[in-house]
Amino acid sequence: MRFELVRARVEALPRELPAAPAILTPKRLDAAEDWLPMVGTNGAPGFSLGARGRPSAVLVLLYPDAEGQARVLLTARTSSVSSHAGEVSFPGGSAEAGDIDPIATALREAAEEVGLDPVACGLRVMGGLEVFALTVSGYRITPVVALADRRPVCHPAPAEVARIIEAPVEAFLPDAPVELEERVIRQRLIRYGVYPIEGERVWGATARMLGQLGAQLASEPESAPAEPEIETPPGDPIIRPATALDVPAIHHFLEDVAPDLAHSLPSTSELLLAEIAGRVVGLASWAPWNRERPPANPRGFDGLSLPDDDRIAELTLLAVTPHLRGRGIGRGLTDAAAAAATVAGHIRMLAWTLADAAIYPSSVAARAFFRANLFSDLAIDRRIQARGEDRLILSRSL
Repeated sequence: MRFELVRARVEALPRELPAAPAILTPKRLDAAEDWLPMVGTNGAPGFSLGARGRPSAVLVLLYPDAEGQARVLLTARTSSVSSHAGEVSFPGGSAEAGDIDPIATALREAAEEVGLDPVACGLRVMGGLEVFALTVSGYRITPVVALADRRPVCHPAPAEVARIIEAPVEAFLPDAPVELEERVIRQRLIRYGVYPIEGERVWGATARMLGQLGAQLASEPESAPAEPEIETPPGDPIIRPATALDVPAIHHFLEDVAPDLAHSLPSTSELLLAEIAGRVVGLASWAPWNRERPPANPRGFDGLSLPDDDRIAELTLLAVTPHLRGRGIGRGLTDAAAAAATVAGHIRMLAWTLADAAIYPSSVAARAFFRANLFSDLAIDRRIQARGEDRLILSRSL
């Protein structure tokens, strides 16, 4: 399966994901009940989206091989590790105190287990598969889905990883072969589906995650209005202050990208825009933190209240045409806003996004973007919520 097709399917990860094939869920043959009696939101056995279990995360990393075919990174664990010895799994493990979210856990574990360098391979986190609790081992697993522009250079940590497996994604599509196995585990006779990969047998939680990934890769994207083709010229997009002449193009851009922002848009003179071939492809704005605000939008929030004379700026708007994200447009707009705030005498810029622990694609991408563009986590706002979720406030020094 071509990586470009995989990229398109992963960049549009929905909140409601398709179910993994039922054959992958272990079943008890010596009792009426399932061995893993859990039911998730999609009705598939084997999944539980509750908060129970020790937090953990795995990295589902997709990348192109030398021929442009999509691969997924797996590891064969050594026989000496304390849990799931000898099994095939994604890089991952338990959350530690310093991990700010499941993404941090997954990336840290991947660095420890296979020496993954996210920058070197051009890694971008896109979202996640269903979060589920595995009662057998007591873990609550968050599968973090990421794309890499290049094949990562990895090496196994001898104490944990026997070898690295670069599996073709075709092996996990709905029509891929699944073999049935039976064996006694903890005095229970179990039957489960297995993916045969490079002489290994992939089963259990890893197989179900791969099955759900395969179901998503095989699904047709929801129909949407076709985006006009844009010939992207070489070099960076043009970023400049907006003028009154840009008003029609700005409103056309917002109709396609973020119609809910049109009612709260600042005056044209306060906007920065990005354009390619004369078409608006991004917008940004900033304002002083101590500006006048309505009562429903105060300056302070739980855990932090900034003085009016602290010379703090806020990134109040950042929007980019979806199919052009990842081309430096958002970075250019953010840098331009930061430069303008610096000239105005500000010393720090704040931004916010959702702080949800369940990694929705939009908020995952926003958090990853800000952290990659000189912002660091500052505080969690639990008093003023956005779409029912806590807000994560981030800060960038100017």
